[in-house]
Amino acid sequence: MPRDAAKERPLERQHKALLIVASVVIKTVLMVIVATHVMCGSADPRALFACGENAAYVGGSAAAVALMGFIFGHYIVRLKSFDAIFGRMMGADFMVTVMYFAVAFIAPDLVAEKTMIWLFGTWILGMLLAPVNSQKTFLKKLSQYGGTAALGAFFSLHFIPEFAQLGSAYTAGMMVSSILAVFGGGRTS
Repeated sequence: MPRDAAKERPLERQHKALLIVASVVIKTVLMVIVATHVMCGSADPRALFACGENAAYVGGSAAAVALMGFIFGHYIVRLKSFDAIFGRMMGADFMVTVMYFAVAFIAPDLVAEKTMIWLFGTWILGMLLAPVNSQKTFLKKLSQYGGTAALGAFFSLHFIPEFAQLGSAYTAGMMVSSILAVFGGGRTS
């Protein structure tokens, strides 16, 4: 089979479901990490067991992310508008998720709250917008790579103390660049 023909073939429903499940599992683990830091004061896994009644909030937060992801995933694998863009969109989503995951391990005190905001639905918004203008590949590529670079820049600026006082501006920039990166991944070529 020619190489181009293999690229154009849409993913089967089972493979789409597997990718969505993997994404949701990673996001749920990330929520446990950042919620443990916010609710229990430390990202150390042992802090969750010494957290007392706040452990229920950590569990509820993780359950909310998992439930949102699985309900959303149930429908996204069936919608025809995602067939041609699903692989690229999930690639962009995994890139953004890995960036949040890495910074949550390196400096959870800097990004834990922002990561929780992103996990409580902002990532779904980027995927919902992905099918819009999927034929405009140049603008979508610019959006994906620009959003990914901007998110990396916002994460990098967290480590510079002079920029630390701009907290809410960082949060808005991180959310918008995350949405743009996944939105840009929703292109046909």
